[in-house]
Amino acid sequence: MDAKTDAETGAGQTRAPYGVIGLCLSLVTALALTVILMAAVIGAVFLAMAALHGWAGARAALTSLVAALQVDNEFSTARLAFGLFLYAAALVALLLIARWRGGADWRSLVAWRPPAWPRRDKVLWGIAAFGLVYGLASSAALGYFYPKSDSWLLVPRDHLSAGLLLALAVVGAPLVEETYFRGWIYTSLRFRLGMWPAMVISALLFGLAHYESTHLYALAVFPLGLVLAALRERTGSTRTSMLFHAANNLIAFFSAGLSGS
Repeated sequence: MDAKTDAETGAGQTRAPYGVIGLCLSLVTALALTVILMAAVIGAVFLAMAALHGWAGARAALTSLVAALQVDNEFSTARLAFGLFLYAAALVALLLIARWRGGADWRSLVAWRPPAWPRRDKVLWGIAAFGLVYGLASSAALGYFYPKSDSWLLVPRDHLSAGLLLALAVVGAPLVEETYFRGWIYTSLRFRLGMWPAMVISALLFGLAHYESTHLYALAVFPLGLVLAALRERTGSTRTSMLFHAANNLIAFFSAGLSGS
């Protein structure tokens, strides 16, 4: 690929991305910081409710929330709202680490920059078109050979849950997952190992993040991880992969809605 990124050249960076060990440690730190941020927010809300309704009312509300999250329905309103909360905390945690590592140049460590997207770049458009076609074809193949996969994405019938799922799939997942996988992880691997190892490893990790018991979904997601990494490499920006990720999930959302109606 022709595009040169800051991860490749190091140009303009005040701090280099982490090495492999530092990258692993930074991800563990991001996980711990995510938990701390979520606990802090939940604690603050609990204290506010206790001040307004007393300790008994706050405990009752917390008990109700825990019970709602334990309902055996991953597309329930409570679980979807909690998923958005988790994504928001994870994003803030990683950006804090990037800011601490990169200083004023932290955006280069997660490739948050305007994309170099020439309209006549046939390779770029070809990659995007292949990714969208593959996304549709893989979903159809999974539905045909493994009908139970249809339950992996069900659009809720009530409007609030459906809206939360749409926000999670089209905003939360592209923003957070691309910042982690094609931003933080890919940038570090690209700087230390080169383009192809970075593409493959980041795509493998992306697939593992979507792991379920049959292995099928992770295998289907792996090529999409390669497509997303290629788009980020070609344009030098995670904004491009975020846009593609959002478009792919939007298509999947409406396809699931139509098939379930």
